[in-house]
Amino acid sequence: MATRFPTMTPSSRSITMGDLPIKVYRAMSGATVRRAFGNQKTQYVLKLKFNNIGDDSELRAGAGTVLDILKHYESTNGTLENFVPGPGLFQGMGAASKVYIKDVVKWRYAKPPEIQSVKEGVSNVSVELIAELNA
Repeated sequence: MATRFPTMTPSSRSITMGDLPIKVYRAMSGATVRRAFGNQKTQYVLKLKFNNIGDDSELRAGAGTVLDILKHYESTNGTLENFVPGPGLFQGMGAASKVYIKDVVKWRYAKPPEIQSVKEGVSNVSVELIAELNA
């Protein structure tokens, strides 16, 4: 497992809750039957945006940098390896809501980070993570 995600609090966060692994069987008549193949939800999607962060140096204390995210992405071999989310990723999320983000999942990059340059030395970064069950 790769290193922990940098300790950075996103400007915005969007989460799509996971679902049970199910298979739908469809008869020739059109009738359907759903079968669950497990009792734990998986495939959570977490979309993070980090706005106006420094490319190489922090603009605000604890804000992190684009370089921190890129180094972490490289340390996970892109979308291959799983990692532990940093404490800042869920900062500001209510305690009752955090209950639904299970500890039994491991996170990985769903796709490479997207970087949008705002001005020299300042960028916005979008990160999309996906969660899977621990084996």
